[in-house]
Amino acid sequence: MTDTESTADRLTPISEMGGRSTRVWHVWGVDFDARIVQIVAFATLILIIAFNDRFPGAEYARFVLEFLIPVAIILLVWRENPRRYGIGLGNWRLGIPIVIAGVAIMTVVIWFAGQQPDFRAYYTSSYDDRPMWRLIIDTGVDLFAWEFFFRGWLLWGWGRKYGTDAIWLQVIPFALMHMWKPEIEQLSTVIGGAFFGLLAWRTRSFFWGWLLHWFMMAWVLMVAARYV
Repeated sequence: MTDTESTADRLTPISEMGGRSTRVWHVWGVDFDARIVQIVAFATLILIIAFNDRFPGAEYARFVLEFLIPVAIILLVWRENPRRYGIGLGNWRLGIPIVIAGVAIMTVVIWFAGQQPDFRAYYTSSYDDRPMWRLIIDTGVDLFAWEFFFRGWLLWGWGRKYGTDAIWLQVIPFALMHMWKPEIEQLSTVIGGAFFGLLAWRTRSFFWGWLLHWFMMAWVLMVAARYV
């Protein structure tokens, strides 16, 4: 998707692309937008499986669940270009300065948050004897899929029907997937999820949110482990 595409072009409903009419499912006398049903059903199943975390190499299992499977649905079921779901650099002129500013701010915020006992206990329990460099790489792979799932697939999938309200809709499952984390992090997901959604919407890419989110996680892991 290029920077010159209009907002109207970006928000064309998926079901109307290529001249196709909206596909409606009739269930027990009620009409449903088939694409919304598919997104909600598949996304919920994926998050439940990811939450239960029964696979070895959890970060790479989540990459399959949260990135490869949605991309396969986009390509094979919906017959669409995945770039319409935020894959690409988008408006990098906006993304780069926001990421730089975000890194500067979150360096300070996470430094203080990472000193808290609940943060330290939670994040040090995830090390599994991996060296820090490996943990950071694995986290980056995990978060790449995570950001695509929420700020790519869900954001743009819902956005074609609900417009900018999709920024807030994706906050709900995003926040719920933090419920076992420290309370202060749980609370921050409302603002954080909305910010990452807005960033993806404005840049038309989940890439910039992924970079910032990856830095935040890498930094909190290092602070919690007293690497810095």
